[in-house]
Amino acid sequence: MRALLLTLLLTLLAGCSTFRADPAPPSGSWDEYQLRALALQNWTLDSKVGIRTADDSQSARMQWQQQTPDYRISISGPLGQGGALIEGNDQGVSIDIAGEGRYASDSPEALLQSLLGWSFPVEQVRFWIRGLPAPGLPFAPTFSENRLQTLEQGGWLIHYSAYSKDLGQVLPQRITLKRADLTITVIIKEWIAS
Repeated sequence: MRALLLTLLLTLLAGCSTFRADPAPPSGSWDEYQLRALALQNWTLDSKVGIRTADDSQSARMQWQQQTPDYRISISGPLGQGGALIEGNDQGVSIDIAGEGRYASDSPEALLQSLLGWSFPVEQVRFWIRGLPAPGLPFAPTFSENRLQTLEQGGWLIHYSAYSKDLGQVLPQRITLKRADLTITVIIKEWIAS
């Protein structure tokens, strides 16, 4: 169950965009990038997610539907086995795990803490996945072509190794999130406006 829950956490991180070998074009200034990415409030992402801990490594397919403030994240488990559905908003979250049952809490972080033994900043991820720092927390960025290359925020190091052009704008394509011995990699296959 712990491996599946780790895979679920990956889902919370996933954001998606069609995989391309070519680099994304310049995105204008950092201020312009932020305005365009913040304007993208409702979207669906299709992605592959990998998670690595000191003891385990898993991968899954994830689809994330964001209708701000609501989100619905569907995960197909390792090698297409099992699966989970995560639904939530700023009022709470529920996780349905195939063959395990349904869990709910008013705090995604508290629910993940109880299921996994550690917390994950679910609210911040919806900003990080779009290549933005989350509001209200100090952060340390580095930039390449007026886009985030790395972001340190809330004890996490987020590395943006690729961007692509989707939905008429430049968006992250490959993201790695690290904290302690946890590494989560998101390979974005497609961004869809919704």
